This record gives sequence, C-alpha cells and structure tokens, in this order.
Amino acid sequence: MSDNTPNAGVFAAVGILIAVLIIGGVAATALKIPALRFPSFVSDRGRLTIQITDKPAELRHLNITIDKLSIQKAGENQTETWIELALLGGKPIYFDLLNLQNITLTLSDTEIPTGNYTMIKMHVLTANATDIDGSTIELNKVPSENIKIILKPHLILTASGALTVLIDLEPETAQIAISHSLNLKPTVKAIVGG
Repeated sequence: MSDNTPNAGVFAAVGILIAVLIIGGVAATALKIPALRFPSFVSDRGRLTIQITDKPAELRHLNITIDKLSIQKAGENQTETWIELALLGGKPIYFDLLNLQNITLTLSDTEIPTGNYTMIKMHVLTANATDIDGSTIELNKVPSENIKIILKPHLILTASGALTVLIDLEPETAQIAISHSLNLKPTVKAIVGG
C-alpha cells in the first residue's frame, strides 16, 4: 500500500500540469482566433466633433445649408471608405457663415471607428448671399455640390479618444461678386484639436 501512495502523488501532479497546459493552450488560441476571443472592454470607437467658423467678408450674409457630412477613412491597400456623420439635430443645418466670426457652430458630434482619416466632405444643399446694398444673390452650389476639406496632417482617432475638427471657411468674395456663374468657392482650412 505504501508503494501506491508516491505514484498517486506523481499522477496527481501530472494531471494538474496537463490541465494547466490545456487551459493555457485554449487561452493562447483564443488570442489568435477572433471567434474564440474573450470579450473585450476596450472600445474600438472614438468621438469626433466637427465645428465651423468664418473670417470677415464684404457681404452682409452668406447663407449655407448643409444636409450631409461625411469623413473619409484610409484603409489597407490604399482603399478608402466614406463614413456618414450624424448632423446635430438630425436634419439639414442652415447658417449664415458671416455670423460665425469669432464663434463656432457644431455641425456633428459622432462616435466613429478608430483609424486614419484623410478628408471631410460637406454637401451644400443651398447657398445665397446678401450684398452690402441689400440685394440677394442666389449662388450656384459648389462644384460637385460638396465642399471637400483635406486633413493635413491626417486625423488619427484612437480608441476612446475624442477629437474636434474646426473647419474655417473663408469666402472668396471677389469670386462671388464678379463670377458670371456665381459659384460658391470658399477657401477651406481644417484645424484638428484634442
């Protein structure tokens, strides 16, 4: 009987070692196979806020309605994906660009996937201007109906991060005043902040 006692201890130790190896193997495999991955509490999304401001111009009003806002995400193999951003209030936003001197208007505050973003696109639904003399000028939409804002350097949104992009639209008033086509051609600058 005393001969079996040391063997039982060895078998118990070997059994525990095998169980630890099996559990460790399953845990290591779960890290490599996404379907077996343990639930993660780390978010893969961050918050992006888009604001707009203006510099003074030689007009009384420059009214613009934005009905779509999207951001371009750079992907692997140089593929690009456009992500629609929710407009504040869920409907088109109408504003007088010239009333935004030294203040900002928030267009969107949206959670989006983390990643590298290269451009913002604002779809202009309507645009008109009021000249110094009070006359209203209906402006044609921007070429391709979108104001494109290239983000240089790119916007890098990290997990649980929050960034604000301030878009500064500077209307080229000479273009508006003398153009026969009356196209809205703003100079655009984007400032990415924390």
